[in-house]
Amino acid sequence: MIFSTIAALAIGIKRYNYHRNLRIFTWYIAFSLLTDLAGCYAYSYCPKGSFPMKVVNAMTIVFSLFEFVVCNLFILHYISSPRRRRIIRISGLLYFAVLIFVVFVTYPLYYDEYYTVPEAIFLVIPCLIYFYELFLTRNFRPLTHQPAFWVVTGVLFLNACDIPLLVTANFMGSAHNFNEAYSLNYVLYSILFVLLIRAFLCPPE
Repeated sequence: MIFSTIAALAIGIKRYNYHRNLRIFTWYIAFSLLTDLAGCYAYSYCPKGSFPMKVVNAMTIVFSLFEFVVCNLFILHYISSPRRRRIIRISGLLYFAVLIFVVFVTYPLYYDEYYTVPEAIFLVIPCLIYFYELFLTRNFRPLTHQPAFWVVTGVLFLNACDIPLLVTANFMGSAHNFNEAYSLNYVLYSILFVLLIRAFLCPPE
């Protein structure tokens, strides 16, 4: 996953001026890489409950918020129907309401799936709305040349697959089985970054 993240970041920087709408994803990839590297260090060398672990947990939550906002604003840019735009905004507000409730219920403990499952559910909604509108509108530009198509496909695939994975991971029994199952999440993010690379390589809009 880190290899695909670095590759996506390099191409995102190189193609930074080709797609104005994709510039935020270069920063998103950089934030993701920073969070992953900090997590690798903390989980390898720091005891559970230590200050570095708390910092990594906080970074993960902030990254999730950043990811949610970036994806929603990006999809909104490609939605023309006022009614569907309103649905996406309401969905986003509901997510933050659920997130605040989860923070109050789980504080000061940290349960990763309690934060990531709502995010995945509320990110699937705007992705489905995007594809619904995509097939309602006429666009003479091939889908393979539309960066938004690749980005939203990656976001939808990641979150649609993450929901059952995150919900069932804690029922795997041993910690070894949990780690084996959760490693699929790294594969899903790798696929997302590959699709982001494909979006960066599209002709300028």
